[in-house]
Amino acid sequence: MINEDRFADLWTDYLEGELDENGLEELHQLLSSDEGFVPRAADLLQTHRLLGLIAAESPSRQDAFVRQTLAQLPESQGEFVSQVMSQVDTQDATLQSSQQEKRRNYFTVSQPAWILAALILVAVTLFAFRLKGQVAVVESQPLGNAIAERQVHLASSSHAKFFGELSPPVGEVLPPQREYVLMSGLVEILFPTGASAILEGPAVFHVSSNESLVLDVGRCSVHAPEGAEGFLVETPVTRVVDRGTRFSVNVGETSETEVQVIEGAADIYNVQRTADSSDADDSVERLAGGEAKRFVTAGAYANEKVPFEANSYRRQLPDRVVSYETTLGPDGGAENLISVTVQRGGKVTQLPVDSLIPARITSFKATKARPFLCGGVTLPSQRLKSLVDNSLVTGVINPAGSVDPLTTDPVLEGDAGTPGMAIRFDRPVVNGPGADVILFDLQTFGTPLDGDPFHVSPLKFRDGLKSYTIRKYDLTMESTETKVLTGFHVHFFAETARSLEDLDSLKTSSQQQSNKFRGLAVGIDLSDLGYASGEVAEGLFIQDALDDGHYVDPVFIAGLPEEELE
Repeated sequence: MINEDRFADLWTDYLEGELDENGLEELHQLLSSDEGFVPRAADLLQTHRLLGLIAAESPSRQDAFVRQTLAQLPESQGEFVSQVMSQVDTQDATLQSSQQEKRRNYFTVSQPAWILAALILVAVTLFAFRLKGQVAVVESQPLGNAIAERQVHLASSSHAKFFGELSPPVGEVLPPQREYVLMSGLVEILFPTGASAILEGPAVFHVSSNESLVLDVGRCSVHAPEGAEGFLVETPVTRVVDRGTRFSVNVGETSETEVQVIEGAADIYNVQRTADSSDADDSVERLAGGEAKRFVTAGAYANEKVPFEANSYRRQLPDRVVSYETTLGPDGGAENLISVTVQRGGKVTQLPVDSLIPARITSFKATKARPFLCGGVTLPSQRLKSLVDNSLVTGVINPAGSVDPLTTDPVLEGDAGTPGMAIRFDRPVVNGPGADVILFDLQTFGTPLDGDPFHVSPLKFRDGLKSYTIRKYDLTMESTETKVLTGFHVHFFAETARSLEDLDSLKTSSQQQSNKFRGLAVGIDLSDLGYASGEVAEGLFIQDALDDGHYVDPVFIAGLPEEELE
């Protein structure tokens, strides 16, 4: 028992890059003395994944983790790496065979062996290129992209939460027969034939082949373009076979299955009849576009017509902030924004940071003394000017707010100023499809996982304009695309900052943050504030929603450029 506890401590330190030379040698000896530690290592790896302490599934996070580990690992670890790699090979074979036997295990480990192997191989490669006092810069490349394109993989997700595990990262291969329990949110799965399926939580499903999906409960929308005919969705009651179409399938808790054919046609088979008969042709029923039926097996197989509902079909995931890329700080954490990928009007676009419209703080009022600035260990002489940058760890934080959102113009000057902060864009932001403004927030565990709620309001109200409250970010603490940030300091103010002048001049004390923070992101759609399509906004007013003891930390705000007409 003592050895098991010691192994767990050593292995955890290794995963976090905190194991010294003596610890590596001790870990080597334990692995050599007892092969039973290998499955324990896999369990601990999955635990780290769930806790977010190691994010090996995302390419950018792999790079950050390796860099962080490289900064602390000793040079002489060749023998240890070789020993672990030999153990990984054995474990990989065992896992592959066991996955076939455990279709319905909610807690199946998702390929930890090859994740670990990839990390070690990348680490060894980087060691070969390490310069004295400097870590080699390696272009972030998605691992297994070519493989994923030839296999069933997760194409995109939105607010996806899975039972007992984090959401698979975008691009990850979904192994056959591996059951997933989607508790909420949306995921899009892409098949090698070109067929795609959007699943909406709650749903229980698994991939059965490169051309078929099993849906035990929940809703999915399928698109099978030319060349993907014959794609199959199997439910407890039916087999729905595509004949070149778009259709939705909704499976209830008692297995009743509703099929809505949006375009083309689909053949529906009785699962039991098909299994019992070598000639299943007489059990098929064809539905054409605009037709819908419900299929049940309450004692006997039966079907009935139901109203056709075109809106039952989901053509795409919601417009949102999809992901972002950054430079890396000395500790391997994300620092300066490089680009942001957004979906606007159904179109996914990667926007370089230089194409974004900078926002500048023009008004600030707090109601009590707090930390109001974050950044380096010391503040520059001109504090506010330094905040107009691309860093995700510098900015004005903890603005005041209101429980109720504004309904009239905020007061931006004087003692009667409205609690919160005003921003103005370097040039007007045009209201287009989807998000028009992006906001990044500092967040750590122990605070709201979906992000700190805040109100956003026009600087000038008129008929039709209103405030809007954001309570759930596009990229949350649980999103695999959310990055761990580099270390930073917060600057405590002994007095309440009631103006920009106070922010720039009041005495502060610095404190380094020991917790790991993440960079959450959300898109703000000006349409939600009542702006018409094509209308412009010159600025916005931000207030914390005061729904708990935590405050929004808007370290980066920018407008998105106007969509180019094709």
